[in-house]
Amino acid sequence: MSTKISVILPAYNAEKYLRVAVDSILSQSYGDFELLIINDGSTDSTKEIILSYKDERVKYIENEKNLGLIETLNKGILLSKGKYIARMDADDICHLSRFQMQIDFMEKNPEYIICSSSRKEFTQNISDFHLSKLPVDDISIRIHSIFSTPFTHPAVMFRSSIIKENNLFFENDYKYAEDYQLWIKILQYGKGYNFKMPLLYYRNTPNSQTTIGASQVEERKKTISNIQQLALKEQNIILDQKELNLIYILSLSDKIRNINFEDFSVDYILSFFKKLSLELKTNYPDNKFNVSRVLGKRYLKILLFNVKKMRFTDLLKLAFSMFTLFGIYELINEKIRS
Repeated sequence: MSTKISVILPAYNAEKYLRVAVDSILSQSYGDFELLIINDGSTDSTKEIILSYKDERVKYIENEKNLGLIETLNKGILLSKGKYIARMDADDICHLSRFQMQIDFMEKNPEYIICSSSRKEFTQNISDFHLSKLPVDDISIRIHSIFSTPFTHPAVMFRSSIIKENNLFFENDYKYAEDYQLWIKILQYGKGYNFKMPLLYYRNTPNSQTTIGASQVEERKKTISNIQQLALKEQNIILDQKELNLIYILSLSDKIRNINFEDFSVDYILSFFKKLSLELKTNYPDNKFNVSRVLGKRYLKILLFNVKKMRFTDLLKLAFSMFTLFGIYELINEKIRS
């Protein structure tokens, strides 16, 4: 019988948290998987930790030299034997029912080709976490994707056949956001889903790819903007350069907090959201409510993050908008769901 799931776990100098990550995989309530741990040229005790496991599901793979995350992930995809590919990082922790929930969903819903979940983000103490919520349904995921990545990468599971038959791999041209670009490509071939329940404890560390990428400001901006344009193109939306600059700002909370209202006036922001809403509702005529919810949540961040520095008249303009109401609705709805 073939293996149902191939778990790809790259490891580079991962001795500090690797054992906790691996244990959370091997303790899964669903056990039909192979765990491909790829040692990417580590110089610490990563190799010894991996080889200490006697579980036959653990497959040790060693790169002859450090290939980097992208090439290591692609190597894992090519070596995988499972019907599904699941991702995991060497410093995160899986919920014990993650694989069971994901495999049940994918088996019952063949039109879905990728699923992930919300996540609990923490630094040191796992009980001290921030719940990062993602859109659940396919349409909301697609709308969200024009701003930022719609899935939690280390919690993703996707159909291996879609990746291999269509030659879809992580690309070096999109370093530090390579996952975001791949998800946009994958969604061309089927539906996506996010579990409301967080299936991953996501550890924020100085060495994480997201943190490292964030330090490469201009390069990362160019990369993310290029991916956003791919997502917009998939939805037949064309924006000018100033609108693209605003989309990029809206992708990151820190950027929203520092938005320059001289460059982007409140009137301009309102006009932009109305244009985007019209375009998306034309694309999704049966999902107009979802369009309003997703855009409203993003719009409300502008108001909440900048309320102390805005002029009173501008504050009123932003506040007395339907987007604000939908944003509040979505926040309340998320609170109820959690």
